[in-house]
Amino acid sequence: MTYPGNDRTIPGKDLLLAAFRGFPHADHPMLEAAGELAQLHLARERTPATESAKIDRRRIQLVRTIDRWVTLATPVPEVAAPEHAETVGRMVDRLAGMTAQAFAALAHAPEPVFYDAWVQIEEMADGYQDLIDDLRIGIRRLPDDPYDSW
Repeated sequence: MTYPGNDRTIPGKDLLLAAFRGFPHADHPMLEAAGELAQLHLARERTPATESAKIDRRRIQLVRTIDRWVTLATPVPEVAAPEHAETVGRMVDRLAGMTAQAFAALAHAPEPVFYDAWVQIEEMADGYQDLIDDLRIGIRRLPDDPYDSW
């Protein structure tokens, strides 16, 4: 599947989860950012807290890139559409972090621990899918000023 520059399709959860794991994704801008976010989370796990500011700045840039892209890719929501608690970019960042942790830190954990982590990832991925489905049809809106707490 290719994503020419004017394609505004928001990738579904399966493509997103595959991008986190480094699988090919046909140069879609959101999937490129998602893959990089997962790599940054892996790097952050190995970086002392005092040196993680550069990684976090790059994460914020990627989250904002995703959010700008989603704004262009979705219709203007209905006036009465409920607001979601977080942006798509922040949700992708959290999913990237969970996935990186599950596949790196938990890789040698007992099977039940890994399974529980994967169940949490799947639940959040389902929430991502629900959000983008709602955004595609304009029945959900994103926070007005999503970067206050960053």
